[in-house]
Amino acid sequence: MDQHTMGRWIVAAGLRRTGCGGSGGICQLSAAGLSIVVTNWNGRALLERFLPSVIDAAHAFEAACGQPTEVLVADDASTDDSESWLRTRWPAVHFHSDARQQGFAPTANRGVRAARFSLAYLVNNDVALTATTLLPLAAHLRHANVFAATGNAYDFATGVLRGAGQRGRFRRGFLGVHSRFFVPSPPVQMQPLITLYATGGSSLFDRDTFLSLGGFEEMLAPYGWEDVELSLRAWKQGFEVRYEPRSAIWHQFSSTIGSQVSRQRATAVYDRNRLLTHWLHLDTYGQEAAHALGVSVKLLSRPFLGRMEYWEAFAQALALWDTVQARRAEWRKKQQHTLAEVLRKIDQQMSRPEVRPLDAFSAPIRPYAGSETFSSVEAEPERTP
Repeated sequence: MDQHTMGRWIVAAGLRRTGCGGSGGICQLSAAGLSIVVTNWNGRALLERFLPSVIDAAHAFEAACGQPTEVLVADDASTDDSESWLRTRWPAVHFHSDARQQGFAPTANRGVRAARFSLAYLVNNDVALTATTLLPLAAHLRHANVFAATGNAYDFATGVLRGAGQRGRFRRGFLGVHSRFFVPSPPVQMQPLITLYATGGSSLFDRDTFLSLGGFEEMLAPYGWEDVELSLRAWKQGFEVRYEPRSAIWHQFSSTIGSQVSRQRATAVYDRNRLLTHWLHLDTYGQEAAHALGVSVKLLSRPFLGRMEYWEAFAQALALWDTVQARRAEWRKKQQHTLAEVLRKIDQQMSRPEVRPLDAFSAPIRPYAGSETFSSVEAEPERTP
């Protein structure tokens, strides 16, 4: 995956229209304009299928707010015909090249840096948006302490809700990040909800804060845990990450990594990045001792299960130990909250009457209702399984 030599291209397609509302429109935002950054690697077919819905969503945001938008396709040195297709589909696009493939974090960071507007929506190339995806998220970023906002993620194939608000739990030496919650029927007036992290595949970020934090940690390339790590960094430095249940996307999960990378390779990279994120963010001797014990158990037990990739992951993470310690020292100078405080704050909202745990039994179904080309951006109402 890392050996291709074709350059990365960032493709900018300006989408500003005339006649889409007066200044400020119906939504009063503190920032003027929104950039959508679509990350891509060998995803020409995915772009052809999903990019029209992204452009429709940008136009809908312009019409509602009277503010400009742009779409950037940040491509990680694709070897398919993504570039030529984009040139044909949008002949006026601008390209900025890089010499080699680097993975998701560097590609997304370059896309956000290239963005011109104060709000940056990061989205995968296998995600469908609607006319109402962006506006509810943007309302949260009127507040200076809000770093990012993320919404509901439905499975494109089945319509089942798979991504929503995220809780974190530290157990047996590891931070679990897949305990989810949702709001079945969001009330008209609702206090904001917070979440552990904003996914890099469909979240809105304050661009200036994103860049001031340093963006995604590039030692986590090519993929995995970079969105968790960045959100933890933001939380610990005093920012909030919010969950907005009135915003929705439909994701064709694992379209890129799952289809082009072996399970063993993906698992090794995931485990390495999970280790690195722990080493970057565990705060106390107790957490570190529990983590050391948990890692030892995995190192001793995995070979008996025929899974030597954990040893590979551990060795790769250990090789970055000095870099990790340098990052920790730098970030601790700005730290305002501990990991435990962040987890506790998110857990406190679980007692709210509108909030429900999300699992296979409670997940609602909301199929995507767009046409093959997504010229229609209306979604069907939710129903329970």
